Amino acid sequence: MSKIPSEFVSKIAHDLKTPVGNAMMYAELMSEDINMLIEEHPEMSEQLESLKYYCGNIQLSSSKLINSVQSWSYAYQIEDGVFEQNRSTINLRELIQSVVKRNDIFIQTKSLQVSVEYESDTPSISMDQEVMNLILDNLLTLFIGMAPNNAPLRIQVTDDNGGLMFRFFVSATAFNETLVEAFTSKLSIKEQVAPKQGILKPGGYALMFVNIALEEMNAEHGVDTKDTDPRSFWFRLPLS
Repeated sequence: MSKIPSEFVSKIAHDLKTPVGNAMMYAELMSEDINMLIEEHPEMSEQLESLKYYCGNIQLSSSKLINSVQSWSYAYQIEDGVFEQNRSTINLRELIQSVVKRNDIFIQTKSLQVSVEYESDTPSISMDQEVMNLILDNLLTLFIGMAPNNAPLRIQVTDDNGGLMFRFFVSATAFNETLVEAFTSKLSIKEQVAPKQGILKPGGYALMFVNIALEEMNAEHGVDTKDTDPRSFWFRLPLS
């Protein structure tokens, strides 16, 4: 099996959305019921808040599964040359903040200090919102997972040579050879498929998708050299 067809991956992504979406819906309904119970039984608020936290974790983890499968669906479509961008005008500052907010449970669990510095004069841009959302969410999810407890994680957006420069100043543990290569190398999904097993080789899945998506968007991307302080993963979105 040298290559998994994009149509097959797209169908798998579609089929997974229903059961995973149901899990998210029921977790949300449980959270609403728990809120009512907290109002009715304030003496049990501590125990009920724990249950509410678990429901929130189910929702977030479920959304991560959907995002992962959708990311690979797009990656295969891009490589097969059948991907079509669905452009719309999006507010980048709001999009970044919404991605950070959605990851709040994971951020709080590790007591991370996440900050967003939007220093660009460009409030919005025309692009595929879902793809941009997946790019940001994949990066943030990975860097949260790599960060030690209580670590800072800084996202900076600035104007740069007619484009928008995104920098992720992250934990030193993220700058290992595998992840740097996954983000910076010219990649082909076909080369990441084990010939006999027909499965993706392990390592840097999130960064591989982001790499492929940024290439499709004609966005430069890379990692600062080792002597840079502070060091970052970065990409530059073209504005024209």
